[in-house]
Amino acid sequence: MDFDLHSGYLADPQPPLPQTLLSNLPNSSLTPQTAISRPNGKSPTASGPSPTTRNSPGAVISKIEAIFEAMTDCLLGEKSELVIQLKTRTSKTEATSDGDGNDESAPSTRKKAKPDTRTFTFPSKSPREVWKFTALLRILELSHEALVTGIVTTKRDMYYRDSELFIKQAVVDRYVDDIAYTLGVTRDALNVVAAAKGLVVGSFAITRKDTSVVDYSSEPEGVLIPNVKEIADINLDEVRWILVIEKEATFRTLASNQYWKDSLAGKGILITAKGYPDVQTRQFLRLLYTSFPELPILCLVDHDPDGIGIMSTYKHGSIALAHESATLAVSSVQWLGVRSSDFMGGYEEVEAVGLLKLTERDRRIAAKMLEKGGGYVDVEWKRELRVMLMLNVKAEIQVLGNAEALGKWLDGKLVDAVRIE
Repeated sequence: MDFDLHSGYLADPQPPLPQTLLSNLPNSSLTPQTAISRPNGKSPTASGPSPTTRNSPGAVISKIEAIFEAMTDCLLGEKSELVIQLKTRTSKTEATSDGDGNDESAPSTRKKAKPDTRTFTFPSKSPREVWKFTALLRILELSHEALVTGIVTTKRDMYYRDSELFIKQAVVDRYVDDIAYTLGVTRDALNVVAAAKGLVVGSFAITRKDTSVVDYSSEPEGVLIPNVKEIADINLDEVRWILVIEKEATFRTLASNQYWKDSLAGKGILITAKGYPDVQTRQFLRLLYTSFPELPILCLVDHDPDGIGIMSTYKHGSIALAHESATLAVSSVQWLGVRSSDFMGGYEEVEAVGLLKLTERDRRIAAKMLEKGGGYVDVEWKRELRVMLMLNVKAEIQVLGNAEALGKWLDGKLVDAVRIE
């Protein structure tokens, strides 16, 4: 089954209907969208409305309804066929997607996505084309329902609403992404999100729009990353830093470590997305970054090409979602570790405990990142990539030691990186 329908514009080439049903849709006249801001620019407590944007519910509802109206006009006008063009971003990569539009690979291994267009017609002699057309309209309908009711739904929930039609989850994932790209909005602007996979814990609390309060300091195992649309207020009075961690195991080790809680390092927030980050985790981190810009955001990843790729996704964005980078990238991300200097007294000490040899895939990714780094690979990261290639070694976070040793290492790093009162 062909799911190549990633890109395009909705169009009906038959007069008197417009040639491109999406390209001329209004992008302003929007209803306000709730976001986080700081009152008086003082207390690190976030609340308040954001400026009107093209992603606001009213604008997206208008765009979807304009599509339905054009289709109705076509049917009432007894046109012979309805033509829809869907815009997508296609790219060739060594990696696979995580189901949420994020490539599971370092950024420079991915060729930059280029817009493409796929045309669907109804009626059609091809049963496959009829199915694609029907699935597309069903997702538009479900997205419209989510926006009108104000209820955020997940891609997974959407799939189960009509699993016999969609056949597999990948169909929903791709169509949602392509519809958003065609409409020129972010995916969550459709009120459809991927199921959260990230975790967060720390000395803070949030108030949801339903007035319920979640205290993230009372859950040592961490809590699922909240949907930013459900947040009414964030209180970060006790927070002095934010640490993003590549691995869930390391996250849990630190979150449950009593040494960690009793030390200077206990005044912060821990976040993990279990590898390459999903959109919801990146949106939450972006919200913290824009609402509390004075808080340092640090990153702890493996000393390997994928670790740097994960860090790059947080800081610079994903090539697969380049059109959303402005709303997801967190430019203040700083690399806390693991660097080569964290496990080697000198570069000749390649027999250090816990070091691994680079795989062929590692070397290929590192070489491509050095060759085509562009705006996705910082100068310091390139230096470490060269060290990896020269010594043919990589190291996981575990090289820093057990729970207590890791806590002490982190304490020392935070004292250097952050001014903790």
